[in-house]
Amino acid sequence: MVQIHVKKKFTALTLNSAFFGFYAHAGFAKGLSEIGFHPSKITGCSSGALIGSLVAAGIPVDTMTDLILGLKKKDFWEGNLITNFVKPIRKGIKNYSGILSGKKIRDLLRPHLGHKKIEELPVPMGISVSNITKQIRELKTKGDLIDQILASMTFPFLFEIQKLGEEEFIDGGVADQEPIKELILDKSIKKIVVHSVRTKKGPSEKAVVRAFHSSVQIIENETRELKEMLAKHYKKQILRIETVTPYIDADRLSHGKEALEDGRKSAHHWKKKILSPA
Repeated sequence: MVQIHVKKKFTALTLNSAFFGFYAHAGFAKGLSEIGFHPSKITGCSSGALIGSLVAAGIPVDTMTDLILGLKKKDFWEGNLITNFVKPIRKGIKNYSGILSGKKIRDLLRPHLGHKKIEELPVPMGISVSNITKQIRELKTKGDLIDQILASMTFPFLFEIQKLGEEEFIDGGVADQEPIKELILDKSIKKIVVHSVRTKKGPSEKAVVRAFHSSVQIIENETRELKEMLAKHYKKQILRIETVTPYIDADRLSHGKEALEDGRKSAHHWKKKILSPA
């Protein structure tokens, strides 16, 4: 008897870069688990890299959501008004790059992720970072997991530039908010579920902040069109799911529970399309 071997095609998951978007991403991951969706590969950026890595590492969904919902500002914030005012003087304007070092986040993740390497995770994971030494965007699939998560989450001016070896990194979302290029080029992937988080807050009243966010968004809009063209060329299906949440920052964590539930509902709302074959 002649055996015909058919290569299986799989569905991947991408979680985008979003300021304090880990609540909605965690909720979406919880919803995906509830509807029975298990991605073959995951990529993530910034807050998406954090949640994607927890999922890829096999952390139980309830453990993950408890960790996220239990966050207090003191768990990740460093210093106070006085020390943060003095810090640029102490370090020198030349060496100062942000308020937070990331040490508290590292300590927060260590009990859950230990010293895991990305390449050792049960589900293949890719973490998007902006390499400012090489001036390129990279998708990290090897190396210390927590190091790469922090590099991907290094929002400019909020976090200090992360240095790994001889190279410096900042938030992956600066260059690529939804890292799907490698998934499009992956022959084993047929469909990509992209979860993006957007807040209800409008443009900032501060000109510098508004200019920065707009610059990043312009880059994203342009690269998205190119990704769509690439996906069409390789006959890949992209399912984009957007969750709109209340605005959250370090002083508005109380909105996190609502955002998490919004993300969970998004997964259930799109259940049929998520689970349908490509």
